[in-house]
Amino acid sequence: MSEQPNPKDYYADTAYKPAKRVAWDEANPGRQRKNGYCLGWQRRTQDNGTKEEYGYNNISISLTWEARRAETGGINDDVFNNMKVRYDQQSIMPPNFKTIANIIFTMMAIGKGGMFLSIFVLAVSFVLISIMAIFNGRIKDSFLAIIGMAELTLPIALILLLLWKGCELLTKKHPTVLGARKGPLWQLNRQNGFFTIYNPKRAWEERLVAPIYEFDAYLEISPDTQGSPTYSLMLFHPETGLRQKLDAQFPPTNMPGELVAAWQFIQRYMDVSQPLPDVPALEIHRHKDPTTAASDKRKGRNPRYWRDMSEAEVEKIQEEKYQKNIRLR
Repeated sequence: MSEQPNPKDYYADTAYKPAKRVAWDEANPGRQRKNGYCLGWQRRTQDNGTKEEYGYNNISISLTWEARRAETGGINDDVFNNMKVRYDQQSIMPPNFKTIANIIFTMMAIGKGGMFLSIFVLAVSFVLISIMAIFNGRIKDSFLAIIGMAELTLPIALILLLLWKGCELLTKKHPTVLGARKGPLWQLNRQNGFFTIYNPKRAWEERLVAPIYEFDAYLEISPDTQGSPTYSLMLFHPETGLRQKLDAQFPPTNMPGELVAAWQFIQRYMDVSQPLPDVPALEIHRHKDPTTAASDKRKGRNPRYWRDMSEAEVEKIQEEKYQKNIRLR
């Protein structure tokens, strides 16, 4: 517990508390707005997160990053600048992946979507051919037709399944293969309350550093390849007109509730009057944050709550969270 600092010494005066947003909101009623669905700010932040935030693999990823940090013998920001990624009690700075990562993620999405589509087509064909067989009495011909459809569809579905799961395994077991650009896209800092937007063309050049409470959160909607609505979480700074999508940490999805949960996660993470979100990857850092350490001590929280669980137990909680999130609006 020697790493635990005094709250007055640890948090900057600019650190976020909900009362600051309330005051800013009242002082800026006529601020610039964006088209899209604007998400609200909470006076008491919720302990929530997306399905991915509760992933079991986040435990090992967090331990790996912490081990790399320890190998350098320091905890200053230069360590994270070299790693170009951060996810701890002080800051969230997601990796800015190279083009190869986008290709792999696209292949994963094609594999997953194509596999389910293939199975759906086969199931519908089976039902339709069976109905036709009942009415025309051509059972043998219908059976052969179903076999023919299966011979055509199942190999395609298998290939797409291997593509999906192969890419997914690659990203989990060997995340370094994705590569990262020289600088990040954005950063949330709990300690000082700032949200930083970086210049994507000039590594580490800051385009904007502003208190998180000065941003409005929006869900942006765009069609996917099938024409279905896809949602992205975006922060907009009314005073400067700058906007930043948060896709690097919270990927676009057709489930808007997941991004509402992401917005709840961000607010809770930045709110120093509340403990950190209780998600697997942040567990090894909870004792370093004064508010969180005090809360955990008061509640008697098991410091290894997530790490002592089996993968199946974590996945059960993850799925329960997801089912609640998709109903959020």
